[in-house]
Amino acid sequence: MYNVCLFGAPNCGKTTLYNILTGKNERVGNRAGVSVEEKSGRYKKDKNVLITDLPGTYSIKAVSFDEKIAANGLFRKPQALINVIDGTDLERGLRLTCELLSLNIPMVVAVNFSDEMEKQGIKVDIKRLSQIFGVPFALISARKNRGIDNLMSLALQAATINSDAQKKIDDKFIASAMRAAVKVSPDYRPFTDKADKILMSKYIGIPIFIAVITAVYFFTSVIGGFFGDKISALFNNFGKATEKALINGGVSAPFVSLIVNAVIKGVGEVLSFTPQILVLFFLLAIIEESGYMARVAFLCDGLMEKVGLGGKSLIALGMSCGCAVSGIMSARTLENANRRRLTVYLSPFMPCGAKTAVFAWLSALVFGGNPLIGASLYFLSLIAVAAGGFILKRFDRFKGGAGLIMEIPVLRLPSVRGVYGALKEKTIDFILKAGSVIFLVSIVVWGLQNFGFNGYTTNVRDSFLFFIGDKIKYIFAPLGFSGWQTSVAVLSGVFAKEAVIQTLSMLSDAPAALFSSGYAAYAFMAFILFTPPCVAALTAAYGELKNAKDFRIMILFQFCAAYIIAFIINVAGILVETAGVAPLSLTIIAFGVIISVIILKKRGCGNCSACGGKRCKRKKANTTI
Repeated sequence: MYNVCLFGAPNCGKTTLYNILTGKNERVGNRAGVSVEEKSGRYKKDKNVLITDLPGTYSIKAVSFDEKIAANGLFRKPQALINVIDGTDLERGLRLTCELLSLNIPMVVAVNFSDEMEKQGIKVDIKRLSQIFGVPFALISARKNRGIDNLMSLALQAATINSDAQKKIDDKFIASAMRAAVKVSPDYRPFTDKADKILMSKYIGIPIFIAVITAVYFFTSVIGGFFGDKISALFNNFGKATEKALINGGVSAPFVSLIVNAVIKGVGEVLSFTPQILVLFFLLAIIEESGYMARVAFLCDGLMEKVGLGGKSLIALGMSCGCAVSGIMSARTLENANRRRLTVYLSPFMPCGAKTAVFAWLSALVFGGNPLIGASLYFLSLIAVAAGGFILKRFDRFKGGAGLIMEIPVLRLPSVRGVYGALKEKTIDFILKAGSVIFLVSIVVWGLQNFGFNGYTTNVRDSFLFFIGDKIKYIFAPLGFSGWQTSVAVLSGVFAKEAVIQTLSMLSDAPAALFSSGYAAYAFMAFILFTPPCVAALTAAYGELKNAKDFRIMILFQFCAAYIIAFIINVAGILVETAGVAPLSLTIIAFGVIISVIILKKRGCGNCSACGGKRCKRKKANTTI
């Protein structure tokens, strides 16, 4: 077996190249930190060649967990190394090339993004660079599938590195090589620079981000909701026809109920929201592929630092909107262990695809499909992340972390291959979960609903399910949803959040009637949003934390956060409905005054007038040596 490793800086196009070489569809994105684990696959044109995609790193001197994975891949001494560098930032990429030369591994340097280099007027003499560095160089465009065959040909016949090259290479040498082999058009003005004046403006950058997210949920609700209604009607008609056929065929009532209510109705309700998930993932993939999410990370880095996180943590939070597993695993790109731990704790607060399906379903039933419901929950999750970080950073296990050091990618039109790959991956995952975990949950719920201590029953109040729900419903009464059906739905959501839809639809013909008010329904959605994620995400979190105590604390913290937030929403709703807006406004004002006083009292010695200077002076006197 001939092993070829792909190695390079973050966001240089390694994974896109890997997908072309192997025919796979691994996740790609226009930002650093997309690849956080080693991936391997056979070269599609020669199955005896193994292609390994290593996480991106700026240096072979590992700092973060993903960089250590990349470094370990080099220490295994592959037969050949393809060093992928960004041709639009050649000088920076060549610094990593110089480090790799010292390892004496047969290597080819792939200068990627040749299509963008043409647009920017960058001309590179590939032969001259090969002569200067003593290793083959190849000009490619992974996005456009250009020069790939030539690159692999060079990699498979790579010669031993010139041992003299490593002795003379330094920054001056690189600068000299750039002057000899690279020419840049002086008239080129990047579109990115012009756009960034708007997108990264401290005045309108955040409002633009809010508008973008609101638009995402608007199109998700309107377009996805239209096709979702069609699928829902299709399953309803299919269920009725199946029920009629089974009854006419003399099939027993329990089996008819199992097939119609558990299988067809339960899974059908989940699949009816596949169009909304498709639209959401499609729009998120476009945002990510364009390079906009990296700009949001930079824009919010200062705010995130104040709550113990940072711009890189925001990247992990963004990935959690697709799947909590991806967000949790991407936390390994953070160099600081405490900040990495904090990010793992808070990433599941973001609305993943499964949670979004629940919100869309309930929003359609209770709020008429209002797209602002989904958008508001997204921003509520960001507020919860900020509050959670603000609280946890005061503990030693979550303190520390340097500021954001990350390259801003060039703004690009999203590639069809990249968007399709992300869409395909997430959609298949959602459907498979609906066809496996949701199916199993449907069977269990049906069994508990139709059997009790006296065997099979048609009276749900004699069932095991009612017995369980009736015992735990009082826990949720302060949150506004005290019905046994909603209590059971919360339990089913432990296995998969989509199961909440299936459970409520099986237990009630009018799920909206299970909530006393819109505020109670919104509190329920908030509780689902902030409770611990599905089993797969919890497994990933345990693997990243590597500590049973941290894992238990994380679960407890998430449950407490979910309960407190849902309680606040329900109480606020009761105040508004019973006494109008005035009491709620007064409560918010009083809360703001209390917080302001606390902040003033914690300010530096002698800089405030909150205590007339008396406390500050006493404190200063007591600490004088």
